[in-house]
Amino acid sequence: MTNVIAQNFSGFNLTALVESWIKNIRSARARRVAFNRTYGELQKMTDRELVEFGLYRSDLVDLARHHVAAV
Repeated sequence: MTNVIAQNFSGFNLTALVESWIKNIRSARARRVAFNRTYGELQKMTDRELVEFGLYRSDLVDLARHHVAAV
């Protein structure tokens, strides 16, 4: 009598894992570039210009993060 065992092997898809990892790195880098660009532009503004928009220098990091998260 021969017993056949059917084994489902979902596998370990290394290619998909690496592709996902690379995609996440690229996405994080794009977010960092957008943050740096936004923060840099805000930093160039004078205090008087910021106050016209109701902002203070202490708000710039949060504002830049919010902008990147919304994009």
